[in-house]
Order: sequence, then C-alpha cells, then structure tokens
Amino acid sequence: MFDWIANTWDGIELWVAQLWFPVQFAMVMVVLLPILRAVAWLIERVVDKLAAWLAPRYRAEPTLWGIEDKERAAEADARRPS
Repeated sequence: MFDWIANTWDGIELWVAQLWFPVQFAMVMVVLLPILRAVAWLIERVVDKLAAWLAPRYRAEPTLWGIEDKERAAEADARRPS
C-alpha cells in the first residue's frame, strides 16, 4: 500500500518538475493557497479558543481613566458644602 502511495507521489512530483516554470507556479498557488489559508484559519481558531480559556474571568483594577474619574468625583464631593 505504501509503495503505491510513494510511487504515485514520485510520479506526480516528476510530472510537475518537468512542467514549464510559470505552469508550476500557477499549480502550486492553486493547490497551496487554499490549503495554507485553511491551516491559518484553523490555527487562528485554536489560538482564539485557547486565549479565551486562559483569560481571567474578571478585570483587574480599573483603568487609569477610571481611577482619575473616581478621584475627581471624590474631590467634587469634598468641595461640595454639606
């Protein structure tokens, strides 16, 4: 079985190697681009799922803008007459 696969692969490789270069290039692009695009999509999906799984379920301290807003609110409360 593996001999048949190896012989078939060698035959196809020899056939492609004997083609004119622009035809080789076009064939490689027609075959490889869809395969590589699918692999890139799969890697992206796996990384997204892994990142979502590893991400913390909560946010840490408020951002800098949130802290400044709290400080301004506290200052405004302190200035306001009782």
